[in-house]
Amino acid sequence: MRKEQTVSAAHCISQHDPPAMQSGVSLTHKDGVIETLKPQRAITESSRNRVLLPSFANAHDHGRGLKTLAYGVADQAVETWVAGTYTLPPIDPYLIAANAFANMAQNGIGSVVHCHLSRDPEKLIEEAAAVKKAAEDVGIRVAFVVPLRDRHRLAYANDEHVLSSMPADLSDKIGKRLKPIPSINAQIDAARTIARFDQSNLFKVQLGPVGVEWCSHPLLERVSELAHELKIRVHMHMLESRYQREWADNTFPNGILQYLDQVGLLNEKLTIAHGTWLTPQECQLLANKKVTVSINTSSNLRLRSGIAPLTSLRHANTRFAIGLDALALDDDDDILREIRLTHLLHAGLGFEQGITQPNVMHAACSNGACATGNAGGRLEPGQPADFVVLNLERINQDIDSALIDIPTLISARATGQDIESLVVAGRTVTHHRRILGVDQRVISAALKDAIEPHTRALCDGRAEFEKYRQSIEQFYRDGGHLRQ
Repeated sequence: MRKEQTVSAAHCISQHDPPAMQSGVSLTHKDGVIETLKPQRAITESSRNRVLLPSFANAHDHGRGLKTLAYGVADQAVETWVAGTYTLPPIDPYLIAANAFANMAQNGIGSVVHCHLSRDPEKLIEEAAAVKKAAEDVGIRVAFVVPLRDRHRLAYANDEHVLSSMPADLSDKIGKRLKPIPSINAQIDAARTIARFDQSNLFKVQLGPVGVEWCSHPLLERVSELAHELKIRVHMHMLESRYQREWADNTFPNGILQYLDQVGLLNEKLTIAHGTWLTPQECQLLANKKVTVSINTSSNLRLRSGIAPLTSLRHANTRFAIGLDALALDDDDDILREIRLTHLLHAGLGFEQGITQPNVMHAACSNGACATGNAGGRLEPGQPADFVVLNLERINQDIDSALIDIPTLISARATGQDIESLVVAGRTVTHHRRILGVDQRVISAALKDAIEPHTRALCDGRAEFEKYRQSIEQFYRDGGHLRQ
């Protein structure tokens, strides 16, 4: 049982849409729950620049504690970028996850949907345990998404079809490296084992059929059955790029979402990530089925996928959340910058009214918490004690106090460096950007030491990867993903 703790601030935004703003507040929490939120008559000097906000939720990520640029993978079209990420050398999964979660915590992210990378079932179970420990050590809430896939490892087509399109020498090399795909039974058994982990308030499990293009009908049926049996959420990629759109339309003439509905996956426990190429009609269907869409603005820009139809999602009243996808604009996991970029891209032209700042903040807090399978997103008695203390001192120096509009100021200027502290489940996770649960400097140094012995091999493999990239690019240009 934790002691009762009180935090004071000059301002509090207890919820974002509709906005609820208070001046001079005192928040008391105990045992991970907010007990009171009440006015405070006297504002102390230490709290006069403080704003209390609900903590942010990163609704789609891959926990890349070692960024892809750190092992030589530059931004490019997602279809070849993903293949480049497979060159990541074997590194302690705890170090990678702990560094990723620490970076997020520094930026006020209190919960994350962590889509783990595909692994053989036995190794996946071991890595899930490492991620769980990292979550608990750092102190943020993690929804561990169990990756499930059984086809189309090279492109949106059968592996043999893709290999046949490559030069013989390249095809031979790539083909020899492809290991047998684990059986559906083995993958489902691993998912069931991970779901039986001791799920704490910081660690939950979701099922992650990676995407329809990577999952056979029998696998998706088994996922649907297991999700209903265990009563857990499902999280999957959907319509991220134009080539995925083309493949989906070619493969499912009656509609890819209608197909998911037939399988039993289109419901309130599903989150789809990206949705960059959704149509207005599909946005409405998702709204009707109460599906959450996690949009990933910076990732879609960096990987040349496009811009999500957020106005259509909003008009349909589809629940949308914000994900960093481990590819924030500046590679820094700064969700406040992501919120700003998303708002500016979708705010509308001229006098049009597009997506508002409260819309996006609500998505990054309340809707994101829903995607992680947690309550939250509001500061009120009975809600989880998940909040950030944001300090305005750096960004308000040139503005007379009488002219400061707090939500607008935060929307226009605040970044992760303005997060003074993060509290999750009543535990102080960061204080002045220092992670209290782990020594991030030690973890970062260990990661750098771990990658160094592989540098030569990574450099030597660049020429072969460039041949592979060109071959895959030509495969799509020739419409290979539309012919089986």
